Amino acid sequence: METILSHYFGYQTFRPGQKEIISKILEKQNVLGVLPTGGGKSLCYQVPGLMMGGVTVVISPLISLMKDQVDQLKAMGINAAYLNSSLSQKDQKAIEAELRKGEIQFLYIAPERFENNQFMKLLYGLDIKLVAFDEAHCISKWGHDFRPSYQQVIDKVMCLPQNFAVAALTATATAEVQQDIMERLHIAQGDMVKTSIKRPNLKFKVNSTYQRQKFVLEYVKEHKDKAGIIYCSTRKQVEELQQVFEDQKINSAIYHAGLTNKEREAAQNDFVFDKTKVVIATNAFGMGIDKSNVRFVIHYNMPGDLESYYQEAGRAGRDGLESDCILLYSERDIGLHQFFIASSKADDDYKEKMGEKLNKMIQYTKTKKCLEATLVHYFEPNEKLEECGRCSNCVNENKTYDMTDEAKKIISCIVRMRQQETYGVIIQVLRGETSDYVKYNQYDELSTFGIMKSYTTSECSHLIDELRFKGFLNENDEVLTCDKKVKKVLSEGLKIYTVPFKRKAKEKVNINTIEGVDRALFDELVEVRKTLSETLNIAPISIFTDFTLEEFAKRKPESKQEMIAIDGVGSYKLKHYCPKFIETIHNYKAQV
Repeated sequence: METILSHYFGYQTFRPGQKEIISKILEKQNVLGVLPTGGGKSLCYQVPGLMMGGVTVVISPLISLMKDQVDQLKAMGINAAYLNSSLSQKDQKAIEAELRKGEIQFLYIAPERFENNQFMKLLYGLDIKLVAFDEAHCISKWGHDFRPSYQQVIDKVMCLPQNFAVAALTATATAEVQQDIMERLHIAQGDMVKTSIKRPNLKFKVNSTYQRQKFVLEYVKEHKDKAGIIYCSTRKQVEELQQVFEDQKINSAIYHAGLTNKEREAAQNDFVFDKTKVVIATNAFGMGIDKSNVRFVIHYNMPGDLESYYQEAGRAGRDGLESDCILLYSERDIGLHQFFIASSKADDDYKEKMGEKLNKMIQYTKTKKCLEATLVHYFEPNEKLEECGRCSNCVNENKTYDMTDEAKKIISCIVRMRQQETYGVIIQVLRGETSDYVKYNQYDELSTFGIMKSYTTSECSHLIDELRFKGFLNENDEVLTCDKKVKKVLSEGLKIYTVPFKRKAKEKVNINTIEGVDRALFDELVEVRKTLSETLNIAPISIFTDFTLEEFAKRKPESKQEMIAIDGVGSYKLKHYCPKFIETIHNYKAQV
């Protein structure tokens, strides 16, 4: 397993969750993998696909996504192909012939392709070892990007005669969506592998500025050498913003469903091949973009739900380097989404669910708590929370209210209760409210009963939330328990500050430090990558990511032995791409 990882992908170790998912696939178990955006989901079916041989069929929602994945695999010397409407009949026939000969290892297809009887006959004759559902949240009606064709294809897949495993992979699935996917694909509860959505290199920011246009212009000018995506709610806004950019002599591309296929493909290629730094787009853009060095994602308008927001924002910083995820919003954004829901032809249950999701999105824009922790709590309510120290709320230095005394009272109350209880019961006891349940458990006899009777229910709830989001309280199915960290409050004199302000930001720790990078050399290496990209017609980041080039510019390797020790350098790339980089580094060091 590690040999395949190193040889083809150039990595020495797996990321969290990857090895566990791969092991289950190799054991022919159906598995659901929920990994963060940029967490290496594709590798979870590519590695076992290479190990098992035969054909891995990947069901993918977008033509552009298929093309990028196939180009990436071909760049590593792996035989891959896609079948979709963008190909001529002649090209499709040629790929089908290669499949029959066993010459293709990975086949990417859209779910609609299963409606073709000839294609189904082709599948019956192939040595299929694995079927992977990419962007698996599209399967669930409750997912943010539901596609009926994804559900309809399941029965056809399950009827295939081969003995294959099924893998479903996604970054954005709530507990409800996860359950729906597992039921539809017959995945056992114990065969879900889920890791935290936390990504330490991303800085989440919320800005309620009324001067959105001015903010975006100034930000892009300050980051003119950085790649970024700006999302707008409507095509009209996309085009208006691009006109403003043109007036300011800022080069940008636009992408929305109103453009022709050729125009959209040109915009995407210009962005992927680093010819254009900024793309202004609707949410039609992004799912198929495998570009790891996007340094910022700005939402010009508030999305309708947190799943969409996290997936779109998560397209920043996939190479692990520091990147910004900025959400601009106004009250007018809320009205637009309410209109979308009201005018939808969906049933009342669906509209109600979308309304609930919109409310969660609104709460995110208004919260004073850590933004990363808010996202974590939305996707996994039981995960232990802590402040990230990076988001716009965490770095806000005007948190002035000392809630240490209240914290001690809340902690003391929870410790004294005879069993683990929910928010509601804890607040009842703190406020001195009697009920049959409180009396039955003799909570009205505790010394902490009524200890916070002067506080409103909402004030108590806020204070408890603050302790939860700071990691002093943990939650499991809405039941609260004290974390061992509470000792710092009870006996070590730790002070806690709260509402409506944030406490002084923690000292920042840059997880992916880039100190020591020789910037002049890095720029030369970027040019080498660009030349190779144009010569081979391969996207620049398919050759090496910015992260790998920065490692080159730090370590200055001058031999293949030194190169292979760097993450992102596999045997194929070592042979075909590295000589040019080694030559450039050698010449650079000779001149310095």
